[in-house]
Amino acid sequence: MVETIISIFTWVLLIIAALPIFYLLLLTLASFLPRRPTQEGPKPRRIAVLVPAHNESLLITETVADLMRQSYPRDRYGLLVIADNCTDDTCAKASAGGARVLERSGNPGNGQALNDALSMLRKEEWDAFLIMDADSHLHPDTLRQVDRMLESGAQAVQIRYGVANPEESVRTRAMELTTASFNGLRPQGRTALGMSSGIYGNGFCLSREVVARVPYLAHSIVEDIEYHMHLLKAGYRVAFADQVWVKAQMPMGGRGSEVQRVRWERGRLKMIGRYAPELLLRAVKGDSYALDGLLDVIMPPVSVIVLLLLPPLILGDPLQRVLSLALVLALFLHYLIAAWRYGSLGSLPRLAVYVPWYILWKTVIVLASLIRERELRWIRTDRHPPPDKKNVP
Repeated sequence: MVETIISIFTWVLLIIAALPIFYLLLLTLASFLPRRPTQEGPKPRRIAVLVPAHNESLLITETVADLMRQSYPRDRYGLLVIADNCTDDTCAKASAGGARVLERSGNPGNGQALNDALSMLRKEEWDAFLIMDADSHLHPDTLRQVDRMLESGAQAVQIRYGVANPEESVRTRAMELTTASFNGLRPQGRTALGMSSGIYGNGFCLSREVVARVPYLAHSIVEDIEYHMHLLKAGYRVAFADQVWVKAQMPMGGRGSEVQRVRWERGRLKMIGRYAPELLLRAVKGDSYALDGLLDVIMPPVSVIVLLLLPPLILGDPLQRVLSLALVLALFLHYLIAAWRYGSLGSLPRLAVYVPWYILWKTVIVLASLIRERELRWIRTDRHPPPDKKNVP
């Protein structure tokens, strides 16, 4: 009797784990399909680059200087720093670097700041709006590539989002591999299949039409996922640009890593509860945009998939163990290709030792957060100086 219960239990876990792995393999294969061609328009669009910033004195100078080096015609784009309740010298530094500063006070939050700024800028003659974080750097050809994609019919574009400091710790190297999959291979596969790539909170562009029809009314701790749901409901899919990138600083470890990971995982759980039932009903009725959103929201973290595979690997019969091992190898293949395309193959041996500890760490801190805090408030991830400036007074 006990053996039968264990067998049923392990088969259920095996099937649950297999579904997202098959989906990942499908996206991996689709990522090799030819990219859709783009074309240049008769005149470059006027693009506003928006940088929400709350007390970003440490990095804003470098970010502004980097954005001023775009290969796009200088008279066709503008840089606007949205100083959200800043109490340091962020405004002065951004202005000194050549950015236009939009100051706001009260009702703090990234989503609120973007909604206010976009509502105001719609009154000006901008054709599109590119949003990026204050600790990030853009590929110099980003605006040119985005303009080509908008000319070819896209109304929303997500740029490949990577890690600016992968060499600083094993944790940031692991984040590079994670983003190579989550922000690289997966959205490329989704776009190739005609699906929406998703929005990842940094380096996404919205046309004037989209901003007019879908206001940025997303104020949760994962407002990027929330806004993507709004876009899909309005009938807009997001195209993916993997030829260019936006790279952001990731915390090297400690409290910063914990805050960031808990925010991402708890935020996704909240989006599942809020949107999954409605999306499922609409998807069953044949709404392909709802199916896009459902797959985006319910896709579990790979760490959860690995945990699901452990009981079949340890307690299962020989067939279950073979199937579990095959699924683990499929996951490895996905990440191998992600590292080859968008990350670092040389880091894989070191990460193979680190990953088991990382899965345990992430599971513990998320569970502890669920017990300690019923409602999670947004906390900004701590910044630290770029490597070449750590010892500068």
